[in-house]
Amino acid sequence: MYSIRVTPESRLLVTAWGRLTAEEAMRMVSQGLALAEAGAITEVLADVREVERAPGQWMVIAALLGHGAHEPLRLAVVAQPRQAPAVQRIVRYAGLRRRATVVFDEATALAWLARRPERSLTAAEARHAALSAGAAAEEFRPKAG
Repeated sequence: MYSIRVTPESRLLVTAWGRLTAEEAMRMVSQGLALAEAGAITEVLADVREVERAPGQWMVIAALLGHGAHEPLRLAVVAQPRQAPAVQRIVRYAGLRRRATVVFDEATALAWLARRPERSLTAAEARHAALSAGAAAEEFRPKAG
């Protein structure tokens, strides 16, 4: 089972418990991502500590999460230590390494979400910056002769 709600801080709170089937997990991810996108929500706190039996089909769930979780969405997952390896695998397979964390308590998750990450350049922006720097350096190079 799961619940999804928006907090007063405009954060998406996803809570899962009990026996979570793969179908429920996929529905939870897709509904959460749709709600986040519709509400321009960029922070998601997912609490899976009460999940008794994890769903199968990890790769499908990771693919769904990776396909729908566009920047600047950030995800903090609160899990039990025994759940952490599986949750970290999903985050890694989803391609969310720098935009997601797996922690063991809600306070740590909220602290991580409160920190604003430095924006990194896209590949195109980095190429443009390098070309611009090279052109600027060439302009100021004294000419021989």
